[in-house]
Amino acid sequence: MSGVKKFTEILFWQRARDWSKEIFFLTKEKPFASDRRLVTQINDSSESTMANIAEGFGRGTQGEFIQFLGYSMGSLLETQSHLVAAYDREYIDAETYRRLFNEGTSIRRMMIAFMKSMKKHGSGVKHIKPPYKSWSSEVWEMYEKFTGEKRPEMFQEDKKT
Repeated sequence: MSGVKKFTEILFWQRARDWSKEIFFLTKEKPFASDRRLVTQINDSSESTMANIAEGFGRGTQGEFIQFLGYSMGSLLETQSHLVAAYDREYIDAETYRRLFNEGTSIRRMMIAFMKSMKKHGSGVKHIKPPYKSWSSEVWEMYEKFTGEKRPEMFQEDKKT
């Protein structure tokens, strides 16, 4: 993702766009077009797949981007489920079903690989943790703050943790 300045440069967004567009035009054909409820659902979920990638990219933080990629994957799986329904209702043939379902799986794999690369050990928001402070150290810090006095010498050792 290094150097990506716009969400439209992301390969799995481009593939999701093409996938959604192909599904849209497929739903305009009869007999698929007559099932308005399924047409609306499959078009909304396939478009949501690409839209959530874009929205996550625009959020500005790695954690939010990953969260929206999760939403995108949910929409992708929903679209695959609608493809199953379209196949079961004989709106699409076996080859079209297989090809579109497999393309969704490929897009999902790309997103998962990308998310894993963002969560490698020692990188990203997953590994940003505040330094650990013991409870006693926190209490002594409050004591010093509110009383203006230093903690007694015998408790100075707690300051190191």
